[in-house]
Amino acid sequence: MARRGMIGDVAIVGAAVLIAAGVLVAVATPSNKVEAFAHSLTGGDDPPAVPLPGPPPTSAPSSPVPGTAAQSQITVQTDATGRVVGMLPQTPLPSTAGSSPASAGQSHLAEIAQVWRVDPASLRLTDIRPVPFGTILRYQQTIGGRPVFGGQIVQALGKDGSLVSAVGKTTSARSGDFPVDPSQTLRAAGQKAVSATADAKKLKATDLSVQSTEQYWWDPTLGGVPGTAAAKPVYVVHIRGTRADQQWSMVVGANRTDVVQSWSETREAVNRDVCDARRRFVSGSLASVRCGAAFPLVRTENGGSSAGDVGTVFKFFGDAQNFYARFTGLDLTSLIGADYGDGTGKAIRGTVRICMVGERCPFLNAFWDGEQMAFGEGVTTEDITGHELTHGVTQHTSGLQGGLADALNEGMSDVFGKFIGITTGDPNDSAANRWLIGAGSAIGAIRDMRNPQRFQQPDRVNGPFWVSSNPDPHANDGVVNKAAFLITDGAGFNGQNVRGLGVAKAVQVWFGVENLLTPRATFQDLGNALAVSCRANQDAGVAGITADDCAQVAAAVTATQLDQAPR
Repeated sequence: MARRGMIGDVAIVGAAVLIAAGVLVAVATPSNKVEAFAHSLTGGDDPPAVPLPGPPPTSAPSSPVPGTAAQSQITVQTDATGRVVGMLPQTPLPSTAGSSPASAGQSHLAEIAQVWRVDPASLRLTDIRPVPFGTILRYQQTIGGRPVFGGQIVQALGKDGSLVSAVGKTTSARSGDFPVDPSQTLRAAGQKAVSATADAKKLKATDLSVQSTEQYWWDPTLGGVPGTAAAKPVYVVHIRGTRADQQWSMVVGANRTDVVQSWSETREAVNRDVCDARRRFVSGSLASVRCGAAFPLVRTENGGSSAGDVGTVFKFFGDAQNFYARFTGLDLTSLIGADYGDGTGKAIRGTVRICMVGERCPFLNAFWDGEQMAFGEGVTTEDITGHELTHGVTQHTSGLQGGLADALNEGMSDVFGKFIGITTGDPNDSAANRWLIGAGSAIGAIRDMRNPQRFQQPDRVNGPFWVSSNPDPHANDGVVNKAAFLITDGAGFNGQNVRGLGVAKAVQVWFGVENLLTPRATFQDLGNALAVSCRANQDAGVAGITADDCAQVAAAVTATQLDQAPR
């Protein structure tokens, strides 16, 4: 995962960071030569779907239940298609293997697999992460040892190892398989990805290169696309351009080399390192903006300049580190810091006052590049900095990317960027600016979390300005922002009267969501995760969250229509 800017895809067409599209809206047909080569490999349509092995259901398929004596205590949550998306016990289910998270998670796995109707052996533990209410365990679904993109189940465990809830989505069938000898199809996928990206972004194919290619199973319904749930083999091709902020990922069929989906990897940092580009133009590889490598350090924990953007970025990095440590126990430096071998070790790094080839100078944007922060000039506000750093947090937790998940990624960054600004008492995040993103920066306010429609963003799913097909990732995130405003401050909206929980409680609910979502999450998944997170925090007594607080969260979900399937 790489860079995304505050305004949009800052790398592709030179648009300002807040309005350009972050996914490939249209993919042009590649050359006839590439198409002919791809067709000669396999041709034809996808093979018929074959159900995946798994434990037999213990009841009718429309009403899955676990196969233990605890089944009467458990609510199984499904989406509009009937797919299982959650398992919520009335009271936490005790661990039979003690409180060690890995052992406790394993003790719950058979029951979870029964609910989701998957083979327990296909679920691989990939992450264990402490949260204020206990522990989050993330399990990756695999088929034949290869991961299913977005196919994950997340366990929320109490501190005693009991299962508070499980959420996630899995695929239920497969179509076809990977080639026995992938050498030709890997080459064809790379050619297709480069050609299609060049056509869509009006770039020269010779200026693009394939950085890496990964094998995945891809079920589009996991990301909210209507249709039959079945995973097909694909290659996820990661492409770089000639500029530091040009990076995309394209999903290409492993057999027919059809473009399945694509998105920008341009994402909008205690140990802190700050460098000053002094308006020098940067381009090329990630190395061209590296603080401590491409540019000398001008401020570290040992001292240095405190003037201008250097001083403010250094302070904002510290504020973000302190926020996450204080409210969530997360060590931001450890999670997202980078070590470039310059003697300062792993640090939250940022280069300020960069200029980008092909853009106006000074550059009016900021972005997270997958390793560190890069800033234009005068865009260094608390909420923008917090927004960008939260992209790094998301990169290492839920991994949201592509389609509707991209909009959730942007929304989560807005939410935590604003929480950081509010809790540090920044004047740009108080009074009338409390819910404005970017107030006080050189680009001015760019989003209004209290009133998203002010910037032509939707404030509820399927409401005015809602975009359902290949949306700009900054468009639909207005729904996330409105939900955060309602949960925090409260208001009457769309037939619901929501009492706000206040910042301290709201942060805990949203941090739980950050860890519960899966890479291909939809807006309905967000609504479910908000309820599950609130319940888990209530059960653990975190921040004094009560059952009535969770009722308010539920009202906010209803008000923003996060319980509706997008149209």
